[in-house]
Amino acid sequence: MLIKSFKTITLSNIETEVLGQKFSKKISKGDIITLNGNLGSGKTTFVKGVLKGLNYKNEVTSPTYTLINEYYTENHTLIHIDCYREKNINRWLNIGLIDYLSEDNILFIEWAKNIQSILPNEINNIYFNVLDTNKRLIKCNE
Repeated sequence: MLIKSFKTITLSNIETEVLGQKFSKKISKGDIITLNGNLGSGKTTFVKGVLKGLNYKNEVTSPTYTLINEYYTENHTLIHIDCYREKNINRWLNIGLIDYLSEDNILFIEWAKNIQSILPNEINNIYFNVLDTNKRLIKCNE
């Protein structure tokens, strides 16, 4: 489902996390959200907030090296994927990415442009732009 567009500026990691918590109320099973922005722009911090909003109590880490992190909450399975280090579509297919896309998961995908050809058409796109040391412009579906 496409989520209503928004544009906001956050002034700290805490504000980015709080934005993620609010965003968690807008998502549902089957949603695919791409996270677009440079390294260190707040993507994982945002996902931490989303998971906090879904009442996830454990540690949340970047999937940069693991490629895929799975988080299980009471009502949702959130899959956080990072395609930065692995750009080979066949490797992603062998890992089973299609299975994640076809289930009732919520997917957050960093560097999704690297696997764009295998993603469905209806996805939500969030863009993180660094404006200053702690200042971020965050836009969804604009």
